[in-house]
Amino acid sequence: MPIEGAQLREEIMSLKTRLSVLALLISTSALSADEVYINGKVYTVNSNQPWAEAFAVEDGKFTQVGSSADIKKLASKETKIVDLNGRFVMPGMIDDHIHPGFGAEMVMNVGTEYAMTYEEFAQKVKQFQVDNPNSKWVYGGPLNWLSDDNGLIEVFDQPSNKSILDKLVKDKPAFFWDVGGHAALVNSKALELLDITKDTPDPEGGVYVRDANGELTGVLRENAATIVWEAFLVDRPSNQEFAYNGLKPVFDVMNSFGVTSISDVWAREWILRSYGILSKDDALNVRIFAYIADPIEWKSQWMQELATKAIKDYQSYNANRVTVSGVKFVLDGSAGGQTAVMVDPFEGTDNHGYWRDDPDYFIEKIAEYDKKGLTVKVHAVGDGAIRKALEGIGNTRQNGSNLRHSVAHTVFVNPADKKLFKEYEAVAEFSPYFWYPGPHTDMIKGDVGEKRLSWVFPFRSLVDKGVHVSVGSDWPVAATPNPWPAIESMMTRKQPGGEGSTLAQQEAISLKAALEAYTLGGAYAQYQEANLGSIESGKLADFIVTNQNPFEISPTDIHKTTVLSTVVGGKEVYRAQ
Repeated sequence: MPIEGAQLREEIMSLKTRLSVLALLISTSALSADEVYINGKVYTVNSNQPWAEAFAVEDGKFTQVGSSADIKKLASKETKIVDLNGRFVMPGMIDDHIHPGFGAEMVMNVGTEYAMTYEEFAQKVKQFQVDNPNSKWVYGGPLNWLSDDNGLIEVFDQPSNKSILDKLVKDKPAFFWDVGGHAALVNSKALELLDITKDTPDPEGGVYVRDANGELTGVLRENAATIVWEAFLVDRPSNQEFAYNGLKPVFDVMNSFGVTSISDVWAREWILRSYGILSKDDALNVRIFAYIADPIEWKSQWMQELATKAIKDYQSYNANRVTVSGVKFVLDGSAGGQTAVMVDPFEGTDNHGYWRDDPDYFIEKIAEYDKKGLTVKVHAVGDGAIRKALEGIGNTRQNGSNLRHSVAHTVFVNPADKKLFKEYEAVAEFSPYFWYPGPHTDMIKGDVGEKRLSWVFPFRSLVDKGVHVSVGSDWPVAATPNPWPAIESMMTRKQPGGEGSTLAQQEAISLKAALEAYTLGGAYAQYQEANLGSIESGKLADFIVTNQNPFEISPTDIHKTTVLSTVVGGKEVYRAQ
């Protein structure tokens, strides 16, 4: 039945009245705040309001962003007023590729720095054995890059050979990852424990490195390292101990660099349970999006069974600040050691690298996981592996999927494949800490050649195509989770400080694009762009205060940026001393 004019006017007036009351209620509720922050240089990463002076926080969320004069009006007698004194403020950093479990293992064992001398390393190993006489293993890392030919380890000035560990650890197995995380050095006792001899066949997807005489050097690559590592993991600490003595110190380090959210990209079952312990105790000071390592990653039955269980029951691990909704694959290795899968062979060889995970299995499983609503992150370094990762993601699109599957590292992208990132809506996740010029790139150049080296880390190419990009440190595979050297290298394509040559200069991006990748880019990859990644009303109050404004300094000084305060959910979790 049609509405008469008078009735229509009456209903419109009634609606206007209700809307006025609602607006009044909203306005009244916004007239107070738990904290107000004023007099800052606030870079919001919100394109509708890029800069502000102040903002208000209530119940762990931003409620209003604007001028200091307007925001101060929201303060009541109970409101805490924080004067930023002109400091730079931005959203908390989102590290979309990090390994808290590795970090915790190193914190609880022999955490090293790959720039330390052999003498410093020897002293640290000796002290660990004194302090931990009952430890069954001497474990840690990272070491500098390991060679296949007994070549010298940089800074150590010692050969990549088990003999340098045998001198230090004689009566128990020793295992140390190198900086790339795809190779390890073990002592003779570790090889003996697992009955690995020079006649032992290489495992599928791995190598027991041998010298020219066929003798084991102690260098293990890819799945060969995993086999030995799993023997170490058998005697892991309790979940409670792992949570507080391993993970909590790792998260404190992340907070000190301004990281407020992370993607754990190789989660194991007991790590997920440890996250739950910290969450339940309200002691979790980062937000976590976790990808469980697919069972194919593991070589022992007990690890495969745990991974299968974790993926089957993934929703049971969700908790406050913990979302478990992804699976991780590792298709290939790294450019170092020629274990990345390349379309064309490495220079002067017929070696195309090799698959760490069976590519046919990956194609089958990504379709299966996608149907279950699980997002997949695929480690792919070589252009051959990246092409296979994109094939798997493309298949899900043909089946109507809109999940945000991502390619991890995105290193050697074949120019012919760049368009596929946008076509398949694949997230390109980069690890820029590795990709500024240094000894490692000089080593890799001989393997891939100058042309392919110019393909690395094609940030600008993909951003210009409208591809969603994110950034991950890959720590502790990389030396630090500090975002600022990486941000600088994204802009300069040089070593922090600007010395030396550039690497693929054509892929340099702006500071704005770099900061967006570290904030909204990560939030998008985690399905959290409505809650995180920018400072705007209604979003969770995760933000950082720094000692300098990166927009007001030379790009080559950005690596010197330090974080003065880190806030997660409106609560300060780090303050510089």
